[in-house]
Amino acid sequence: MKPVKLIMSAFGSYAGTEVIDFTGKDQGFFLISGDTGAGKTTIFDAITYALYGRTSGGRRDGEMMRSQYADADTDTWVEFTFEYGNNIYSVRRNPEYIRQSKRRNADGSARYTTEKPDVTLTMPDGSEFTGNKKEVNGKIVEIIGLDAKQFAQ
Repeated sequence: MKPVKLIMSAFGSYAGTEVIDFTGKDQGFFLISGDTGAGKTTIFDAITYALYGRTSGGRRDGEMMRSQYADADTDTWVEFTFEYGNNIYSVRRNPEYIRQSKRRNADGSARYTTEKPDVTLTMPDGSEFTGNKKEVNGKIVEIIGLDAKQFAQ
């Protein structure tokens, strides 16, 4: 599996939308480096979360990954595009989280609602793989040949 692009929105330590483009690097190796607290683990968490619905260390679940620094109206999601066997796949996943509703309470105060978790897998032909979370996760394991535990190793 070769990473192509990772997009994170209000995920982990990233308050806004961050894009990491892995294309144009002919060496086939990627180095993710930075100071302590720079967000390196969040990048691995985002990739693993997009693929499997859990973080790389397995200690945090998706609900814990909404950025505490994000604006109330910024949606939380990750999208990971990867190449496998000369085919391009894209998976977009959002965790369950509490967000500010577009509607207000009668007194004008903010109203909150729960954003439900969702996952979308786009196949190489541009079609969307239909299925629930468990079926999409199974399809990703089928494509890559690794489950979440194996991938994290």
